[in-house]
Amino acid sequence: MDSPGRSGRRGRGYWLADLVVPGVWWLHGTRGSNVYLVEAGAELVLIDTGFGDSAQGIAQEVEEVAPGRAISKILLTHAHVDHAGAAGLLRKSCGAEVVAGRAECVRQGERWLLRERVGHSHWLRSLLAAALRRAFPVVIVDRVLAGEAEVAPGIVAVPVPGHTPGSYCYLDEARGVAFVGDLVISHVEWLARPLKMSNANDGLYLESLRKFGPRAPETGCPGHGAPVLAGFGEKLRELADLPRRRMPPFDPMRMRQLRQFGKGMSRRREKAADPPPPS
Repeated sequence: MDSPGRSGRRGRGYWLADLVVPGVWWLHGTRGSNVYLVEAGAELVLIDTGFGDSAQGIAQEVEEVAPGRAISKILLTHAHVDHAGAAGLLRKSCGAEVVAGRAECVRQGERWLLRERVGHSHWLRSLLAAALRRAFPVVIVDRVLAGEAEVAPGIVAVPVPGHTPGSYCYLDEARGVAFVGDLVISHVEWLARPLKMSNANDGLYLESLRKFGPRAPETGCPGHGAPVLAGFGEKLRELADLPRRRMPPFDPMRMRQLRQFGKGMSRRREKAADPPPPS
């Protein structure tokens, strides 16, 4: 699998974002899920936000990539804290409109608020949920989605419920790029599905994966693992055709996947040790 190209100069302590395709960047300096910046017409759109402590790194990197421009929209694939943790802080700091699936939200008076979600795979999720109520800022959702819709110029939101009730993918139709959140996970050489226990409704998730398959383009940007620059749609369709198989708890493949996933969740993608390219 090809790797995204570097932007070619160093920012504040880390390399600038990887260029996936012209107008789409994979940000560094974030923790949790992958965070992508997209030029949509005259707008700058953010796909997911990582954990809450990613907000400052995102703001710095956006200023490096697009000086003087502000994020206009934050498109959330789902409400898990590793994807939406910084959404409230960024909305407040840059005035961006937050967009999410209606099933990820709760109505409070005249406002929609993002639900506090911890993935089903967290063994201590009840304790984590209590901690989130103290540490996770309230996220106001400005636009709630209940079906397929264009959410920014050239970007279409496609519902893919199952991992969470209101999960969405976002298709940049002109560029042929899909931002798929946790619909699939990239392990460099192959795509994988989230573990059954991490899905709110695994049967519905598998159905969503199959339905999305025919629309999956050549390039895919998952929420975890490296972007896939070629053959993404084919890989996703092949995965969708495979049945779930029962694996023992300590299956080597499962353990390898969990280790890779954990590393990606716990550290920022910094490249300050790399020498700058020749000018």
